[in-house]
Amino acid sequence: MEVEENASDRCRWLKFNWKWGQIGRVRLGIFLRFNPVVTFLSAAIIWSFVIWCAVRAEASKKEMSKWMLWITEVFTWMYIGTSDIWVLFLVVLYFSKYGNMKLGKPADKPEFSDLTYFTMLFAAGVAIGLFYYGVAEPIWHYIPGDYGNRYWGRYSDNQRAQDAINLTLFHWGVHGWVVYAVVGLLLAFVGYRKGLPMTIRSCFYPLIGDKIYGWMGDAVDIFSVVCIMFGVCTSLGIGVMQINGGLKRLITSIEYSTTNQIIIIWAVTACATASVVSGLKVGIRRLSEICFTLGMFIMLICVFADNTWHALNVYVQSLGYYMQWIVQLGFHTDAFAQLRNAPDGKQAERWFNDWTIFYWGWWIAWSPFVGMFIAKISKGRTIRQFINATMTAPILYVFLWLCVFGSAGLKMERNATLANITCSSPKGGTGATSSLNGLYRLSCRQTTDMWFDVMEGYGDLGTFLSVISLISIIIYFVTSSDSGSLVIDCLSANGDPEPPVMQRIFWALTEGATATALLNAGGEEGLVALQSMSIASGVPYTILLCFMCVALWRALKIEAGDLDPNGPQFTTSLLEVLSNPTPQSVGRVLLAIIAPWYPMGNAAYRIERGKHGRWWYMTIMAVLFYLWVILMALEPVVDAIWYVGWAILIGFFSYATSIRYSIREEYNIYGNPVEDFFAVMIVYPFAAYQMEHHVDNANKLDLPLSDPGKFNDPERAKPGPANNIETPSMTKENLSSKGHHNNAMESFPDVLPGYIKTPEASRGSSDWNHIDTANRLDQPRQDVENPNDPDEARRGSTNSRRSPHLRNNFAARDNTASRASLSSTTEWDAV
Repeated sequence: MEVEENASDRCRWLKFNWKWGQIGRVRLGIFLRFNPVVTFLSAAIIWSFVIWCAVRAEASKKEMSKWMLWITEVFTWMYIGTSDIWVLFLVVLYFSKYGNMKLGKPADKPEFSDLTYFTMLFAAGVAIGLFYYGVAEPIWHYIPGDYGNRYWGRYSDNQRAQDAINLTLFHWGVHGWVVYAVVGLLLAFVGYRKGLPMTIRSCFYPLIGDKIYGWMGDAVDIFSVVCIMFGVCTSLGIGVMQINGGLKRLITSIEYSTTNQIIIIWAVTACATASVVSGLKVGIRRLSEICFTLGMFIMLICVFADNTWHALNVYVQSLGYYMQWIVQLGFHTDAFAQLRNAPDGKQAERWFNDWTIFYWGWWIAWSPFVGMFIAKISKGRTIRQFINATMTAPILYVFLWLCVFGSAGLKMERNATLANITCSSPKGGTGATSSLNGLYRLSCRQTTDMWFDVMEGYGDLGTFLSVISLISIIIYFVTSSDSGSLVIDCLSANGDPEPPVMQRIFWALTEGATATALLNAGGEEGLVALQSMSIASGVPYTILLCFMCVALWRALKIEAGDLDPNGPQFTTSLLEVLSNPTPQSVGRVLLAIIAPWYPMGNAAYRIERGKHGRWWYMTIMAVLFYLWVILMALEPVVDAIWYVGWAILIGFFSYATSIRYSIREEYNIYGNPVEDFFAVMIVYPFAAYQMEHHVDNANKLDLPLSDPGKFNDPERAKPGPANNIETPSMTKENLSSKGHHNNAMESFPDVLPGYIKTPEASRGSSDWNHIDTANRLDQPRQDVENPNDPDEARRGSTNSRRSPHLRNNFAARDNTASRASLSSTTEWDAV
């Protein structure tokens, strides 16, 4: 998988370089450098949402609430199942032989020290949420209301307290951080090791090759920009509510209101804009170090001022409890509670939606942002070091934080209960402005008050700790905002590490506007709108993350020499029609939409070598497909009949999958049935066209070499340069038999190269492309890397991108075929 230098130049660019003058080292003028498609479309989507929320706040709130309910009802299984798969994938990768591969060239060294690297990971990965949920979440799980969660009424108070801590750790543990690791690892690998642009589109190069430079890559980056924007703005919205609550606590004249929160957003956005202008190494790095230092300072004071041994006991006990229950928690979907039909009424049908699903959507929405940020700072580290850094130290530190402050909050709640403090108590109750002997009934308080209630419990240190906490939250706010702005700007500028300042300012202001829109839409229940957008943006990105795992594994196998990137593949890529449409290919795909049985049946007939008549296969496919259509149409007449139709459609997809996989086996094409099933299920017209195209064109390569004109005219061979040369006839069976093809090449060593240069095949046709590809394969390889370098060596492979029957004939001339000329799958996909 070799990539040319300056690969980002192949992306779309719009550049302005209008210099007006210069003052010292500062240039004055308009300097812009961005991808117009990604920038304009993503900005249009985001600002359209902002306008919608501003103009129709109440309607947008109701609509977003509907989105959240529908998504959690339909996609809970996907959120939960995929997170477990990603964790298992990283475990396998960590212990595999690929763990020693470096994210960069062999001589590259880490740019940041381990401590700085850790603080930046921590600040980017969790930020404001720890202050907002550090105390509040364990309290909400401990006192969720009658049957407010699935643990209510089962155990003693002590067990409920431990369950509350455990659920909190689960939401902030490995299942959250795994999404950062997958995105960051893949992006760092293809960026620093292969020289691809530092943008999310590059993650899919192992799967779609040069198509990342076209509309497919633009679509990935557009969606990533939108996803990052909503994910970051969720955190900014939570942060600004917490800041408003803290300011009200310190300055009683300040009200807790949406208006004040919007003012705070724009005040802090101005600070974030100043930070993002300074860049990664100056602004974000120093802010991350300051954030971490202040957080550690607060936590140490609380550990020493409180019951130190109790906090340490909770930490150790909770780690063991977490490891004991992680599998059960990781796969739990609250399936029966979501039915809302428990005869005893002991169910919490909305709890899972409001907590676990919200968290997973929030983490996933943040993944392109944090993953890209982590990739930028991970150059020079090995894969194993990367996984260690992202999946151990930050998580253990987060757990310590949650155990310290979560246990402090639970202790206050339990002591307040013993002190008979209720929600209506004038001191320590719901609207109380003062505590009763340092105690508040936290379960009656607002979420934004809980942190500062616990800080006040430390007596004379309370005000000091509240001020330091507020400063930390503001700095975390700035860090999240400027990190998000910089990453979005890099995405919109095709991975440019130093995009112009004006672009950074634009995206920082857009973040502020989006956070304002979400809070305005949510009104008094601002968190509802924030949760809805995180969950909504996380669903489609979950699918992309699954493809990223496949891409990463494939890239590692290619790099290690375990997979030949130039090995046999389909003669046209799955979505080639969208990238390089022709009247014939477009017509074939349109036909496959309404009659997929025709191309699929034709492919089945060819791959089965005519065991049955062509119409036998076509009839089976047609019956399955049209029966589904008919049953869907009968739904208004026969209730629930369409479920039978969907079951039949799955049978249609399964049969199509078997055909596609049979083609893989026949031509030794790398892949598996799972890939084939999803390809057929999601884009069946394109899969049908691809299968027919392959069986029609791959077999042309195996015609007798004495009649090469048949490459272009299957009905009647055109005259070629080899026609007048007496050669033995080579059949498909001969070519697969050792001895025949070698003798044939000795008899006419110059025939094939002469034919390849013939003008008979028109340039641009699939036949010409294949012949041109084959010709370049037979050039002496010039890019063989040092085989003695274990980090760079490639193991030789006898595979080629031709059909297995023709492969040996070409390979007999030169086994050191150049792979550099076919570094991307696009050249072969054009066949």
